[in-house]
Amino acid sequence: MAIAIQEIMNHEVFSVDAADLAEHALKHLLTLGITAAPVLEGDGKPVGFASIRDLAGAPPGARVGSRMSVPAESIGQRASIREAAERMAETSRHHLVVVDDGGRAVGVVGALDVVRGLLGRPVPHPDAFPHFDPRTGSVWSNDEQLSFGAADRSPDAPGVIVLIEAEVGRANRVVWSEGTDSIRRTLRDLLSRPALGPGHLVDAAISGRLWFRCALTGTAPSLPSGQTDAK
Repeated sequence: MAIAIQEIMNHEVFSVDAADLAEHALKHLLTLGITAAPVLEGDGKPVGFASIRDLAGAPPGARVGSRMSVPAESIGQRASIREAAERMAETSRHHLVVVDDGGRAVGVVGALDVVRGLLGRPVPHPDAFPHFDPRTGSVWSNDEQLSFGAADRSPDAPGVIVLIEAEVGRANRVVWSEGTDSIRRTLRDLLSRPALGPGHLVDAAISGRLWFRCALTGTAPSLPSGQTDAK
């Protein structure tokens, strides 16, 4: 039976930046079919949380930082599942950002994850993103090894990036996802300034173990009937 948060959390952290345009961040959430995402600083530390409800109706030019909910409710990865339940009950939040000892985001845990963990039930999370998702209409690129050449071939446009760590003898795993105003610029920044990226990806970026896939953020689809967003 799972005891610690790190046993049930979703490791595929999708995040947005406080400086991103709110309208782009909203499209990112709808493209992925999720209702909210943590807002992270450049060092991977959470500063807020942005939900569809926060971002919907934002005036043109508004940034995520002016719409996000603060503070970001976080919990340590080694905290117990019961601690997460108590935190959610105290704050009325449906999601918590899971952080490492340095305060950097390493996962997200939702209320349903916590309920399943307390009951000793399996806690499944969605598989990595397919090339075409008929539910959202998103079209994803092929996986490519992260390099300057591959970055330069990527679109200089708003979209979503997924980073995959590939290591001999281990199954490939998604280690990061992020919404950005420019896919090309973000990929180049990861290569030219890896120390400024997510802390747990520095070694992988330097050693060439990181691959990526991306999807342009097009016109935001409508929410599925009956879906509501939750913080």
